[in-house]
Amino acid sequence: MGSNTVLVEREDGVATIVLNRPDRMNTMNQELISALPERLREVAFDPEVRCVVLTGAGERAFSAGGDIGDMQESGPIAAARKGADGLPLLEDTIDHLRRGQEASLLLHEMTKPTLAVVNGACAGAALSLALACDLRIAADHAVFTTAFAAIGFSGDYGGSYFMTKVVGTAKARELYLLPDRIDAAEALRIGLVNRVVARDRIRAESMAMAKRLAAGPPLAHRYMKRNLNLAARGVDPRTALDLEAEAMMRTGRSEGFRSGALAFLGKRKPEFKGR
Repeated sequence: MGSNTVLVEREDGVATIVLNRPDRMNTMNQELISALPERLREVAFDPEVRCVVLTGAGERAFSAGGDIGDMQESGPIAAARKGADGLPLLEDTIDHLRRGQEASLLLHEMTKPTLAVVNGACAGAALSLALACDLRIAADHAVFTTAFAAIGFSGDYGGSYFMTKVVGTAKARELYLLPDRIDAAEALRIGLVNRVVARDRIRAESMAMAKRLAAGPPLAHRYMKRNLNLAARGVDPRTALDLEAEAMMRTGRSEGFRSGALAFLGKRKPEFKGR
């Protein structure tokens, strides 16, 4: 039986992954950390899913990050084998954390668009997960903080990488080294989120965006994500042009392109049903 700390809801090609610990501000305990990559793999390879949404249960929080109390009881250090000196084996703690961090790679690398719906507080590893998504939409009451420096951690779940790519190196360093809280308006101003909507409209607005993404051309989205991800990693211009040319010709031979072109010429809305 699957964990109820991570729920999956499906509607019209959209799979919504819900971090479901509302009584604890959706903090990430070990059960949730283990379940999240599994749920993400399921939807990543489900051909009926064409957009993936990540959000938190309730209205208080997307997620306040790692559950510090749970870390002491069942986190990487607690789960590690002990060495001859009685201390946890460093290799075990790293491997344990790395397995959970696969969630960030899945959100970033899956071939379908991913959307973080930030419906409240978003901190620490949860902010890293939101940054790993392609797009972020926030409610106007949402607040953000990296949080790591406040408790003596350096950061995980790819946050330092994704934050740098999203807001630039100078702002990323400020947000990591000085972990102040910023509100939704500031997050929008610095490019941390793509849109901010009223608290009572966040579900409707985010689902409308997700359904629009799900209605788009799957093969084109696949190659767009590949090209944009490679550009963010600093691929050289010649390689970028080669990859764009290849992708354009592949998509130009697809059912999606034929459908889209006919719809454009006929001045009607396209229906992208296949690849």
